Amino acid sequence: MDFFKVIFITYIGIFTFYLNGNLLTRKLSTHNLYNHTSITCIMGAILISFTSLFINFFYPLNKTIGNLFILVNLILFMKFFFFEKKKFKVFFILGIISLVSAILISYENINRPDAGLYHLPYIQILQENKILIGLTNLHFRFGHTSIIQYLSAIYNNSLMPIEAISMPLALLVSSFFMYLVSFFDNKYENKVKILVFFISVYVFYSFNRYSNFGNDATAHLFFFILIIKIFEIDFKKIRIDELGSLTLISTFIFFQKSSMVFVIIIPFVIYLIFFVKNLSLFKNYKILFSILFIFFWTLKNILISGCIVYPIWKSCFKNLSYVDLKEVQFVELNSEAYSKDWSNNKTNFKDMNNYSENFNWVNTWKKNHFKIVKKKIIPYLIFIFLFTIICKIFYSDRFNNKNINYKKISLILFFNLFLTFIWFVKFPIYRYGQSFIIMNFIIIFYLFFLKYVNYKKLNKIFNIFLLFIILGVSFKNVYRIHEKREYKNIWPNIYTLSEKKEHNFKKDIKAVFNENKFIYYFSENGECLYNKSPCSNFYKINIKKKEKNGYKIFYQ
Repeated sequence: MDFFKVIFITYIGIFTFYLNGNLLTRKLSTHNLYNHTSITCIMGAILISFTSLFINFFYPLNKTIGNLFILVNLILFMKFFFFEKKKFKVFFILGIISLVSAILISYENINRPDAGLYHLPYIQILQENKILIGLTNLHFRFGHTSIIQYLSAIYNNSLMPIEAISMPLALLVSSFFMYLVSFFDNKYENKVKILVFFISVYVFYSFNRYSNFGNDATAHLFFFILIIKIFEIDFKKIRIDELGSLTLISTFIFFQKSSMVFVIIIPFVIYLIFFVKNLSLFKNYKILFSILFIFFWTLKNILISGCIVYPIWKSCFKNLSYVDLKEVQFVELNSEAYSKDWSNNKTNFKDMNNYSENFNWVNTWKKNHFKIVKKKIIPYLIFIFLFTIICKIFYSDRFNNKNINYKKISLILFFNLFLTFIWFVKFPIYRYGQSFIIMNFIIIFYLFFLKYVNYKKLNKIFNIFLLFIILGVSFKNVYRIHEKREYKNIWPNIYTLSEKKEHNFKKDIKAVFNENKFIYYFSENGECLYNKSPCSNFYKINIKKKEKNGYKIFYQ
């Protein structure tokens, strides 16, 4: 019974994605309804996230806002129900996405420990407060939060249990799964299908557990969407709305992971090449929408941290009273050093700064974290290598290379190599750069396929392999549900890192005062999780708080 309740809640959730996405995809042309529905849900998540960000400048995302959000969607649903011709097919497709989401999230864990350290505490902050100025003085990780936390926070209403704040992430990933699967019908040309197949195999291999979905996972999934969209576009006939979609997706990727800021270069370069001669830029609402929310996201960063991109200290404003440049510099240096395996450092470099410079860290990284990179990538590479060789043997075609757009493919590969280089020299943790790394291999194998394999005969092969992979992932998650349903809650625990249902309750946390004024809550036993806000697991006695024009400001 509990599982059916989760399906019901996720069905409502995915409908809100779809209804909002309809506002952005009315003119979108796609090859089938599955593709259109899934990309509409993805665009809906983008719109909801941006709207939540905007609202939080003026109001907390409390239950009142959450109820208004549901009411607006009810009105949109009535319009959809009476005027949508293909509504019953859409009902069915959304039902599949909600079922996949329910399977992913049921009896699962949150992303540990990051969800406890700052994802859930930040969601609680958003729901109890309008934007808090100088928030990173309480915990530096609040400067690393993702737009996904804004998407989650608005699902705070009287209709759903509060644990449903974990749901939007599962819905977003499930919508992406449907987006990939939608390519495998006879209407899509196999050139694109080859690329999507290789991406699909990697995605189902790497992103099949909800507990692994942190702020990184969806950023990488959206990067794959961006690459697929670029491959789909015929640049000889490119439309301004296609550029608008690329701009929205690029912006959303950046808002999930600030280290992916360079993806915004893609729509900017396309604009300069194809559209700079006219003012069509200002006629597309997707582009204007993206520009508007880049402004709000930047303003949000400046207000909570004093920096345009935290913790890059050179992007900080020195004259803001709540900015501690020394701490920002330390966080930047510390973050880079630890991403380069400082914790395993046994070299002569005892200073983080010297260790991080001039590739002094490479030997340590190679002996430790590089093993993780190889462990994650090698099984996938073995699969696509064997798959490619088998297809070359049985479906060889040396003359299948007449219509290959080498220029576009080469440019995408070059840009991807650039992103991989930036990842390697600045923050070489696998989960930060996995989409960049794997796309290099995918593009190389993709080129080989185009040149040497008769890919036009591979429809059934693609479908069979993908079916087996999906069945394997489904069995893995259903088996997990069967094994864990006796001792775990149906929704991921949000009050504890423990898996046991009896441990899922709010823990006592300490109120920190300065000059007899309450400042924040401190969690003495580790992670704050979903508790009173604002909460930090750092105890700082020198933090002060003041209010100006109704906004709380934290400073040192």
